[in-house]
Formats: sequence, C-alpha cells, structure tokens
Amino acid sequence: MVARASARARRGFTLIEVIVASGMGVIILAALMGYLVHRARMDQQEAQLGRLKQDASLVLGLLSRELRQAGLGRPTRARRDGDGELYPGPLIAATESSIAFVADLPRPDASLNGVSGFAANQGAPPLPDRAVALVNELTGGCDVDSSSPTACRTDEASLLLTPSGEDCLTSPRSAPTCPWGLKKYQPGEWLVVVDGVGRWLERQVSPNLFASSSSRNALELDARLPLDFFEVPNRGWVASLDRVFYRLQGETVERKQCWGSAGTTATVSGFSSPCGSTTEGTTWEPLLRSASRRGLAFRYFDAQGSELTALPLSTEDLRRVRRVEVLLRLSAPASGETVTYDTFTSVALRH
Repeated sequence: MVARASARARRGFTLIEVIVASGMGVIILAALMGYLVHRARMDQQEAQLGRLKQDASLVLGLLSRELRQAGLGRPTRARRDGDGELYPGPLIAATESSIAFVADLPRPDASLNGVSGFAANQGAPPLPDRAVALVNELTGGCDVDSSSPTACRTDEASLLLTPSGEDCLTSPRSAPTCPWGLKKYQPGEWLVVVDGVGRWLERQVSPNLFASSSSRNALELDARLPLDFFEVPNRGWVASLDRVFYRLQGETVERKQCWGSAGTTATVSGFSSPCGSTTEGTTWEPLLRSASRRGLAFRYFDAQGSELTALPLSTEDLRRVRRVEVLLRLSAPASGETVTYDTFTSVALRH
C-alpha cells in the first residue's frame, strides 16, 4: 500500500494538469502584459497632460499678468492742443483669436518699466536744459538733488533695493537706485510725458541719458518741455508705452512687443507686422506649439457684464471693454491617442 502511494507521488503531473496550468499561466501573463501596456499608455498620456497643463499655466500666467497692466502709463484725457486721446482705451485691437493692448512693460533687456512721477521741485534749483527730475519705485521720495530743502541721498531712500553706497549725484551710471538704474530708461527710448491735467507729449531719451549740474542730475530728453508743463505741482508722470500682441497662428500661440513712437497707431491693426521696424520691437515669439484648432479664444465684456460679440471690436467697443476672458485648448498625441486640456482665465482691465 505504501509502495503504491510512493509510485503515484513519483509519477508527477499529468498532461492535462500541465496543459491546464500552462493555459492559466498564459492567461495570467496576458492579463499582466495587458495591464502593463495599459499602464504605460496611461503614464504617457498623464505625462503629456502634465506638460500641457504646465504650458497652459505659463502662457495664461504671462498673458493675464500683462493684461492686468493694460493701460498702465496711458494718458486718459485729451491733449490741450486738440489731438485727442493717445489710444481709445487699454485695448487697441481685439478679435476672436488675437488681442493687442498698450501698457508700460519692461523691455526684454530691462529690469523695470518706465513709469515714474515728476519730482516736486522741477524749477528750484533749475534743472539742466531739456531735463526732468523723477521719483519712482527705485528712488522713493528722493529727488537726485543735494541743494534743495527736500534733498536726500537717493540711494539711501530706495523702496526696493539695498543701498549700494553710491548716490545718483556722484555715480549716476553705477547706482542701481538711480531713475535710470537697472535699464529703467535707455538712450533713444521713446517716452510719453504727461502733465497734471492729462496733456501728453512724446520725447526721446537723450543719447547722454542724464543731464548734470553742480548739484542735480535728471533724465535728459531730446527736446524741452513747454514752460507751463509743471503748472500743477506734484502731478504728472513719464511712461515708456509698449504695444503688446498675442495671437494664434495655426497651432502656435505667439507674442510680440513693440516700442518706438507711441503715437504711431497706423500699424496697430496689422497683426502681421505691427512694429514700425525691426529695431522697434521683438519678433513674433512662439510661446507654445500645442494649441488646438481655434485653441486660443477671447471674449470681451462691458461694465454691465454684457458680452461684446461684434468682432473685431470697433473703436467705440474697445472703450467699453472692462473684462476679458481667455480660453485656451491644448492638444498633443500620446500613445496613439490625442490628449486635450482646456482652461481659461478672466482678467479685469484697469481704467
């Protein structure tokens, strides 16, 4: 009896048992391979979706930050000489898939924008010819002046930067807290100069950049300002206005920034070449290349929340825009399928 049981134990598995076991193994292996393939496909799609989300966040973040500055530095009232407003509003062109606005933004090679207020004492002591004294986020309330009652060391009063020990009066080119520090202003740059009642003029920064006297330094312009430009004390400012463009070109979202004469409005409506020359702006910069067809869309709303649907917007409707919605749809292939990502943002305009 024991010998019979031992013989059966030595006999091993039957053919049927091996076939059944092999079949089950194949089924389990096939299921495992299917899961691994599915998991790899899902991982690729999730990675692609993550990239789309990151691209969308960067583009919408940049667009919304700049759009919130639309109108910064723009005079909002007519000139005394009857030439009217510089632009109808913060927006200067608006279509379903493109937008253009005016704002004082830093140029690509500068650290700060060009908005600065006039110092209070433009005439005492007298400024150098064709110069204006400015106060801004670098200088705090300090004019670059060592002789008037309001004089103070500009560098010691900076609102943003740690004092470097160099004053604008003695080291005007190296002190980062000077009004011309950190490339806030550049030789040849166009400025819009606005007085206390909203009159605006255009001037270029002199090639010398600054003008000096025995006790004062100031930004030097290419021509004098009218004698009555400082009639309203402690009012008025200068700004270096840029025209900023976003558009959808095929599947690519592009951005362009133009400077030069802010009064040149003839090129604003032409999105193909909106800058006056290659020296007055950037090229069209691709921000992302994964937009879907009609993947960038703008919607425009007035102060009552009503949508303005007659696109492109007329000059009158451009004045009425108070809020812009930006819709972005991205898509990209992943593992034989198309991954899509939709997002949007809403931006209230300054007026």
